[in-house]
Amino acid sequence: MEVFNDLGYLFLKKVYDETTINNYNQLINQFWINNNIDSHIHKKYDVEMESFIVNNTYSKLNNFIKQQYYYLPVIDNRYGHDKIIDAGMIDIYNIQKLIPETMEYFNIDVMISILQKITNKKWKFFRVNLQICNNVSNANSYHFDNSDNMIKFSIYLSEIDTNEKGALAYIENTHINKKNFKNKDIKIFLGNPGDLLISYQNGFHKKTNQRNSISNYLVFNFIEK
Repeated sequence: MEVFNDLGYLFLKKVYDETTINNYNQLINQFWINNNIDSHIHKKYDVEMESFIVNNTYSKLNNFIKQQYYYLPVIDNRYGHDKIIDAGMIDIYNIQKLIPETMEYFNIDVMISILQKITNKKWKFFRVNLQICNNVSNANSYHFDNSDNMIKFSIYLSEIDTNEKGALAYIENTHINKKNFKNKDIKIFLGNPGDLLISYQNGFHKKTNQRNSISNYLVFNFIEK
């Protein structure tokens, strides 16, 4: 699809139905309560349990490469190691190992089929993260990932009907040309649970700042074969 390759993104409405999203959000809540995560993220040291580690200090797991390849799923607490940028964000690497139903509710083969259709290339699954953004008032600025062959599926698990709820933003065409873009090229994607943003990660992207809100995204990453 030429539009996707030109702009760098594709925003689709109502891809996943309300029942699927509600059931998955329930699983997140159950995991959170059953494993006492609220208590763990307020500790001043890393918490290593049998099935996960809470990265509060950013000492042992001090970059995303270590986090994504750690032998346990990593619950990266941005407030614990950076009290300024992205404070309030919890990024859970490899959430499917903690909530196995992730791969049942959200079919990888369907995603890969969509990618092949809109890019005319072959892709493989790389990683899935759960991002919980709790009143992040100083979100990371526009940035891009140093990979020409990575695409992200960001599934809305929350209603994002204003910019102040941590909406996803993308500067179109910057996956090709990172210079001379204009304000009109900045796109902010307000959406509902079940909506989907597909985007090239080497284009400029960010989340907007929040005010008194919590927003969740389930993020699947794919790399070119």
